[in-house]
This record gives sequence, C-alpha cells and structure tokens, in this order.
Amino acid sequence: MLRKTFQLLAIFCSLAWVHSAHAITVTMDTQSAKAALEALNDPALTHDEAIKVAKMTGNQGTIRKLNEFKIPATTETFASALYAAAHGKKVTDPAETNFFFDVVKSKDAQLLELVKTIDTNPEAFQSDIKKRIAMFTPSNADISLHGYVVAAGDGGGYAFGDTDFYLNVGIIDELVVAKTVATHELYHAVQGAYVKDRDIPKVAMSNASCASTAKLFANLYEEGTAVYVEDISLLATSRSASGMRQEADLTDGIKQVRWSSALLEISIAALTAHHAVPYDKVYGVGFYGHAILYNIAYVMAKAIVDNGGPQALTKLLKEPSYEFILQYAQLPRYGADEDHPKLGPNTIEMANTLATGCK
Repeated sequence: MLRKTFQLLAIFCSLAWVHSAHAITVTMDTQSAKAALEALNDPALTHDEAIKVAKMTGNQGTIRKLNEFKIPATTETFASALYAAAHGKKVTDPAETNFFFDVVKSKDAQLLELVKTIDTNPEAFQSDIKKRIAMFTPSNADISLHGYVVAAGDGGGYAFGDTDFYLNVGIIDELVVAKTVATHELYHAVQGAYVKDRDIPKVAMSNASCASTAKLFANLYEEGTAVYVEDISLLATSRSASGMRQEADLTDGIKQVRWSSALLEISIAALTAHHAVPYDKVYGVGFYGHAILYNIAYVMAKAIVDNGGPQALTKLLKEPSYEFILQYAQLPRYGADEDHPKLGPNTIEMANTLATGCK
C-alpha cells in the first residue's frame, strides 16, 4: 500500500479566490498524512520506506514543531517510531513517543476518511474558510499560501511565521474542528506574508527588554487575532473530545480574562526585570498548555473588531505589534466592562516605550 503511494504523483487541493481585488492562492497537500496513515497499516513496512515518509515536507514540519517543544525529534526518530507502530512495537524514547503513532493508529480508518473528505471536495472544506479569511485580509492582497495535512506529533495546527501552515489530523479528528484550526493557521500564514511590515525598529531590538517585550506583543497579536478569525462559535457543534475540550478551555478562559490580563502584566515584569526571565520560559507559561494568554488576546481582538469592524483588524497586519496594545487601550469602552478589561501599567508603559523606539 505504501509503495503505491510513492508511485503516485502528489495530489494537491488547490484553490484561488477573489474577494474584491483579493488574489490569494491556497494549496493543501495531504500526502504527508496519507503516507503516514497508510504506513501504520503496512506490516511489511521497511525502515527505508519509513525514512521516505519522514522526509516528506509536511512531516518535516512535525519534527520542527517538536523541536520547538524542546523534544530532540529527528527524521530518524520519526521513522523509528513509525516503523515500530506499524509492527506493533512500543517505543519509550520521548523523541519517538511524542509522534503519538500508537494513538493515530488506533483511529487510522477515521482519519483516512477525514483526509479523503478534504481531498474529495476541497471547495466544500475551504469555502467558509476563505470567506472568513478574506474579511480580515487587505483588498490588494496577492499571496500564495501552502498548507500541509499531517498525522503525527503534538499540536492540532501550527505555523512558523511564514506562508506555510500545518493541520494535524492526528489530534484534530472532526471536520468542524479541522475547519476552525485550518482557519486559525491559515490566518497565521497571512500574518507571515506581512511579517516584515510589522518589524520593530532595529534601535528598539538592540535593547534586550524591548526585544523580549516586542516578541511577546507579536505573539499576543498573532494568536489573539487568529483565534478571533477562526470563529470559536463554530466549536459549539463539535462532538469530538478534542473539539469540546477546546471550546471549554476558551469559554472558561474568556470568563476568567482578568487572570489572563494579570499574567500578561506579570510576563512583562518578568521580561523587563534586572534579572530577566528567559523569553522561552515566559512564552511557555502563557502560550502552552491551557494557553492562558490567548484569552486576553482574543478579547482584545474582538473588542477592536466590535468597535472598528473587520478593517480595524486588517490594518494591524501592516503595523508593529505594539499597536495591538495601544489601539485596544484607546477604545471608547476600554476598562468599562468585562468585555474591555484594563491592561496593567507595565504593559501599557512598554507598548508606549516601543512606540518611541525604546528611547
């Protein structure tokens, strides 16, 4: 079965759409997921064939994501884990267990059906997604975005700051959740197309505190706007464990947004202290696990759109990320109710400091 996969030309689901003057092309490649899923059900899988699967572009993204989590995954550990799962053997090395091939194999048929749904009717999968993205993208956009569907590793979806994005059906096993996650990651890819427009002046980045704070504001802007664009209300129809858990985390987190705002203030204090906390530790506390900082970021993005419409969020694609903080703080209802919680003084001060070039 696996050998047949490698004999076929890669099949791509490619769509371009026009909304006003939009020219955005999206390509979704499902081959990495299909190759891994087929390999898991191939008892004759060889190690060399497993290496070929591991080297596929989408699966290399899975390895890169695990490396971000400080897990020493490699092409070899991917192949070893895939080979072991195909032959019914257990692995114990974290560099292999974190591909979760045992879990993926247990629902292999369901996942292949989901991938088939994405492949068979790409317009049905993407039509709502592209309309939502178009609402928050410049009217003169001319962007090519590349998506890879995978079935391994941690994280339901991710991007790396460029125009590529990844959808992990190994974790996202329901169509409605796949659509929301794809929308989220696709908007990250749109953000990646304009990343240079959001660059902080070099003079500011030469200051360690300013550089760390600028990174935090960039992550806050990117995640808050992507969560808003994905439209979390769609998760109300989810019936999968992952979808219901995602909705519960977001719903509960938004209800407790004051603690998210407090964590943002604590994060700023930690980054600007005399003995500053390393950025990756601050990032891990705020954006991994229950991702507490997503909550204040989402509320800020929603408030900006409620006040100024989709164009207010679109405009931020080309502005330094500290503007996300400052424009939120300038809203007429800022601090007036739970939908517009106040930010801490250190947060506002550092946004203003960045705006002046950290002088």
